[in-house]
Amino acid sequence: MKESIRMIAVLTFFALLSGGILGWFNTFTEKRVEENRLKELIHSLQTVTGMDPRTDTYEIIKKEKDFEVYRILSGTEIKAYAIVGEGNGYQDKIRLIFGVSPDFSKILALKILEEKETPGLGARIESKEYLSQWKGKAATGSLKLVKTSTQNPYEVQAISGATISSTAVLKIVNKSVLRAKKIIKEGGK
Repeated sequence: MKESIRMIAVLTFFALLSGGILGWFNTFTEKRVEENRLKELIHSLQTVTGMDPRTDTYEIIKKEKDFEVYRILSGTEIKAYAIVGEGNGYQDKIRLIFGVSPDFSKILALKILEEKETPGLGARIESKEYLSQWKGKAATGSLKLVKTSTQNPYEVQAISGATISSTAVLKIVNKSVLRAKKIIKEGGK
């Protein structure tokens, strides 16, 4: 009996000690983690909207778990919008960010933030060739996926062998544009 009480006391002591160390470590690193998140956000906003962090500012219009909208301002003039969207890919969630012109007429650029697609196939959604085709695509209507070369600004070429991943990115962009337009129209609420 005494031995079991002693074991419980020792285990409780080490559990409390471990919890205390983890809590301290979390407090110690929390600020640095937040600073790194902010740096990554600024870098992503620069990539997809051309934002100059020295002269331009951004406002958070909407921020949810799987959807975010940012307004990029140059002084008081709206320079662009950046939209973060998320959806299901072939293997897991795909999280991306893209910029659109102030009038939502065209996509400025697209960047994949997170993906766990099949290496060599679906993971090619992060390739320069795939991402570069998004520049200048129309944001005024639904984009469509094609297997051959694109013929108009409403078409995006699928990645051969990764149709599910290509379709997922397309769906995320189409859905996110519609949501963002509605939010902007309603005054950003």
